[in-house]
Amino acid sequence: MINLALMGAGRMGKCHADELKSIDGAIIAGVFDPDAEAAGKFAETYDVKKIYASESELFQDDSIDGVLVCNFSDQHFETLSGLLAAGKKKIFCEKALVRKLEDGEKLLQLAEKAGATIMVGHHRRYQGGYVELKRMVDAGELGRIRMAKVHYCHPGYVREWGDFFADFDRSGGVILDMMSHLFDQLNWYFGEPVSVSGNSVMSDRSQPLPMDYVSGTVTYGDNIICGIDGSWQRYGVASDRIEIYGDSACAIYNGGDTVDIYRKNEHTERKTGKAKAYNEQMKAFVDMVANNTPPVNSLYAGFTSAKLALTMIDACKQQKTLRF
Repeated sequence: MINLALMGAGRMGKCHADELKSIDGAIIAGVFDPDAEAAGKFAETYDVKKIYASESELFQDDSIDGVLVCNFSDQHFETLSGLLAAGKKKIFCEKALVRKLEDGEKLLQLAEKAGATIMVGHHRRYQGGYVELKRMVDAGELGRIRMAKVHYCHPGYVREWGDFFADFDRSGGVILDMMSHLFDQLNWYFGEPVSVSGNSVMSDRSQPLPMDYVSGTVTYGDNIICGIDGSWQRYGVASDRIEIYGDSACAIYNGGDTVDIYRKNEHTERKTGKAKAYNEQMKAFVDMVANNTPPVNSLYAGFTSAKLALTMIDACKQQKTLRF
C-alpha cells in the first residue's frame, strides 16, 4: 500500500481523489487546504484520516509516499520547493506547472539535485485519441507533417471578476491555464517549438464581464506551422478539436472515441475507446510512486508547455514573433 497526501481540496483535488478511490494499493492518507471547511468536507467524503494544519506539517510527514499538488498554479513553485526541500521525491503537480518562467527553470534544477520525479497533470497524454495521433505521427502514417490546427473554446467555465481565473496576473488566463494542455500535445507530437506569435484579449478589465481569447501560431522544426486558438467565452458552442495535416493524409480528433482520417476521396474512422484519461493518469502516478516507472507527462514536458504558454503571452503583449 502507498500513502498519498493532497495539497488542495478543490475541483482538481476532488477529481483525482475520485479516481484514486478505485485504484488498488492507493490510500489517500492526508489533505491540506487553507480553507479548513473545504479540507474537512474533503476528508469526510474520501475517508481521509489526517487533515494537516499547515503545508509544512504535510512536508514533514515521513509516512507519505507521494504527494499530489492541486493548489493554484501561482502557488506551485513555493509548494514544490518545500516538498523537495523536505525530501519528498514522488510528486504529481497539476498544470500549469508555474506562472513564471524563472520558477520553472529553478524547479528543473531543484528536482534534479533532489533526485525527485515530478509528474505534471497533462492528462490528455492518456486519452485514446491523442495517443493514436501520436502513434500516427511517429509512424509516418500521415506523411511529412505540414501543419496543424487546434481549436478550443469553452462557454462552460464562466469566470467572474474576483475569481482566480479572471485574474490574468495570477492565472495566466486561458493561454497558460488551459492552452498549456494543447501546447503539451503539440510538443509531444512535434518536439521543441521554434517561434511563437499571437493576439489575445487577456481578460481585459475594460470588459463588463471576463472573457479571454487567444489566436496564435507556433512553428516547429521542418517548418511545421500550427494555428491555435482558445477561449473562455460566456456564450456559444464549445469546441475541442485538433487537426494534423500531412502529405499523405489528415487526422482529426474531436475529443470523443474516434479519430477521423481523410485521404484523397476517402474518409475512414478509427475507434480509440472511451476517454478515461484521468483514471489512467492516476494509475500511472501510483505506478510511478510504487515502482519508479517514469511518467510520460514529465517535469520537463510540463515545463516546456508552460514555457510555450508564457512565451505566447509575451508575444501577444509585445505584438512580436518571438523565438522559443
